[in-house]
Amino acid sequence: MRNIVIVALVLIAGCGGEAPASDDVVACEFNAAESGVTIRSCGEIETDDVDEQESQCKDDGNVKAKLVDRCSTDDVLGTCVLTRDGESMTLYYYNSEGLTEEVVLPICEQVNGTWTAS
Repeated sequence: MRNIVIVALVLIAGCGGEAPASDDVVACEFNAAESGVTIRSCGEIETDDVDEQESQCKDDGNVKAKLVDRCSTDDVLGTCVLTRDGESMTLYYYNSEGLTEEVVLPICEQVNGTWTAS
């Protein structure tokens, strides 16, 4: 469960600043496993500061991060949309062993996100 929260917080840390002036999208894919739960997620944020956002996509303990062109929309459990300081970020959570909406929904709500089940 700790890693699930870390994944959410690592992604959220990159969401902030001024409203984007371009359509550049930074996408970061995260993978972690703990206590029989595999967490696969990906965050996309439109930004005018690509370098800064890309620098936020990095490994953190058991959480492995990788820059990708765009987040996949296949096999999505649901999404959590966060809006801060005029920027919007979509977190995609993917179906995987042990990961359910009951696990992810409270995390999304805790950060004032808007959850949509797929």
